[in-house]
Amino acid sequence: MNKNLKLGLFLLGATVFNIVLMFVFIIAIFLVASRFLGDTPNPVVYQIVLFVGFIASIVLTFLIYGKVMRWLQAKYNLEQHFPQLFKKKK
Repeated sequence: MNKNLKLGLFLLGATVFNIVLMFVFIIAIFLVASRFLGDTPNPVVYQIVLFVGFIASIVLTFLIYGKVMRWLQAKYNLEQHFPQLFKKKK
C-alpha cells in the first residue's frame, strides 16, 4: 500500500468520523431542545434554538476533530506514513 492510498483512506475515514460526530451532536441538541421546550413550544423559539444548536454542533465537531487528529498524529507518527500535502516553497 503506497503513501497516497494510505492518505486517501485516512482522509476518507476522518471525513466519515467528522460527519457522524456532527450528526450525533445535532441529534443530541435536538433531543435536549425538545425535552426542555416542552410538548408545544413556540415555533420561533424552537427554530432559534435549533439554529444555535446546529452552529454549536459544527463548532464542537471542529474542536473534537482537531484534538483527535493531533492525538492520532502523536500516537502513530502519521507524518512518516503520509506524503507531504503542501510543500514549502523555496
